[in-house]
Amino acid sequence: MKHLDRKDAIEKLIVIRHRLDAALDRFYKNELPGDPVALEAAVLDISTPIRVMVHHVPEKKSACLLYQVDPEYWKKLIHFQPLINPPSKTLPSGLTSVSRSIPVNVHFKIDGAASSMSFTRYDRQAHSEEPRTALKNWWIDTVWDSGSNKVSNKDIVLAMVNKEGGAHVDGDASAKYRAAKAQGHLSVGGKQISDIARLGSLIGIAGDELLEYVDQNFADLLGRN
Repeated sequence: MKHLDRKDAIEKLIVIRHRLDAALDRFYKNELPGDPVALEAAVLDISTPIRVMVHHVPEKKSACLLYQVDPEYWKKLIHFQPLINPPSKTLPSGLTSVSRSIPVNVHFKIDGAASSMSFTRYDRQAHSEEPRTALKNWWIDTVWDSGSNKVSNKDIVLAMVNKEGGAHVDGDASAKYRAAKAQGHLSVGGKQISDIARLGSLIGIAGDELLEYVDQNFADLLGRN
C-alpha cells in the first residue's frame, strides 16, 4: 500500500481525530438502550479510528496513520492504567475466593419496561497524575486481566473492527476476545445485555487516552496550540 505524503497524512489525521472525538461524544452523551446491536454499533464507531491511527503491520506493507505522520509515534507517551484482577485468596473455610473485576462504569435508568444506560467518561484532569507508557506498550500490553483471561487494547479493538463488522466479517474471533465477552454479564431492567458493554467501556477509555495522546503530541500539526 502506497504511503501518503506527510502533508496528506497530517490532513488525514485531523479528520480521523475528529471522527474519534465525535464517536466518543456520541457514546458518552447518548443514552444507549439495553440492546447489544446499538451497543456494538457505538463501540465499533470508536474502534475503527483507533485502528486506523495505531495498527501498524509493516510486514504486510500496511502503515498506520500515525506512523505516516511520525515514524517515532510508538515511542511517545500515553496514559495507561491497566485493570488487573487481584490474586485469589484462600478463605478460612479453605475455599478459594476470586474476584472478577468488571471494568465498566455505567448509570442505569429504568422507567417501567423502558431501560437505557450511559457511560461515565474518562476525565483527563482526574487522570493527569496516572502513569504513562510508550504507545507501543499501551497497544500490546495487558489492559484487562480478569484473573483467568488477559486482553490488550489491540486484542479488543482489532476483534471489534475485524470480527464484528468494521473491516470484514468472519467467525475467527480470537480466543482471548471470545473469553472476554463471555466473562460476567450485565443487566438493565432485568434484561441481560451484551457483554460488549464491559468491553465498550474499555474501548471508550482507550479512545479518550488516544485522543489525549494525539492532542498532546501533535498539537502543532493539528493547529490546537
